[in-house]
Amino acid sequence: MSRGPKRNVAYIKPDEPDFLKRMKAQIGYKEGPTVDEKRQKIQNLSDSEDDDRDERDDEKPQVVVLKEGDLTAEEAAVAKKEEDEKPADLNQKIVFKSKKPKTGSSVDDVQVLDRKAKKKKQKEAQNKLSFGDDEEEEED
Repeated sequence: MSRGPKRNVAYIKPDEPDFLKRMKAQIGYKEGPTVDEKRQKIQNLSDSEDDDRDERDDEKPQVVVLKEGDLTAEEAAVAKKEEDEKPADLNQKIVFKSKKPKTGSSVDDVQVLDRKAKKKKQKEAQNKLSFGDDEEEEED
């Protein structure tokens, strides 16, 4: 006989003992928000804000025009709006770009690689057996 999962399981929180009630009253303890209250608060926040809202002014990129032909702030806004409105090309392959810089591209990376190579050479030199040194010492 196999029993299916129990579906109608309920939990009833028991009343708090009197001594705990008195202690909490003495120290001025206040109950924190329940899970349902937190969930309701989050839902209210998400309802009030649009997820598709425009970027705030401090989040927008700063536009710097260095020479003639560079995009101005207005031209950049128009280009961004056009890019957002055009449909995605589903025939193209999706390529994810790494945020990490390539190794060996900076001076620090080269220095770290040099240190690692030196340590490896030192370990190899220590691990080599040399029988000729012992024979020369015995002859003296």
